[in-house]
Amino acid sequence: MNHHYNGLLKSLEPVLDLLIQVNIYEDLSGKQMAVVILDKDPDNLQDFVPMAKYIHKNKLALPLVINRRFIKSSLDSYPLEFIDIMSSQHVNLLLKEDILSKLEFLPSDVRLQMEREFKSKWLLTRQMLLDGNLSPRKLKETLPLSISALIPALKGFFFLAKQPYPLTSKELFDKAGLISKIDLSPLERWRGQSHYEIADAEHYLAILDKLTDLMETYPTT
Repeated sequence: MNHHYNGLLKSLEPVLDLLIQVNIYEDLSGKQMAVVILDKDPDNLQDFVPMAKYIHKNKLALPLVINRRFIKSSLDSYPLEFIDIMSSQHVNLLLKEDILSKLEFLPSDVRLQMEREFKSKWLLTRQMLLDGNLSPRKLKETLPLSISALIPALKGFFFLAKQPYPLTSKELFDKAGLISKIDLSPLERWRGQSHYEIADAEHYLAILDKLTDLMETYPTT
């Protein structure tokens, strides 16, 4: 995988002794991100200033910087975020220990976070649309952003069904629709539209409502 973080390791030299893994990954929308895993946090936050300057200078997404203890205590809280990283196209810039590949999650934790994500997306999307008086501009700003943010939650269906993770967003929406028995195909179209109608927003909220209802009783065994 070609990536844009060629100078990241040099910018992390102040914490080099603490680094365990530096992973660059690309989500299904094509956005590249990085996760920096430390054995423990450095004594001084100033050690991250070179990294921050490098990121801002090159207009890159700020890496997720976490340590071993945080990961161990967060597998039940944020399984979808870790699943999204693990299932994306990725490359390790530094690998002393492959922390990410060893992560394990409880299906019940994945189901619960999926339910929370679907509910929060429904609530926040509706609030944002109403705040903008359902204007075409607000629809264009809100719907693609909300749908892209939904992708990690939809990957949870593949974890629970023990199926391979999709490699494209279209495949994700199509196959997640088959697993959930909810038509998710409009999501791919809405992500690429240039104009949106109120009916699109209502349809999207109805899909989120169905996903929320589904997860209330979704089996994890």
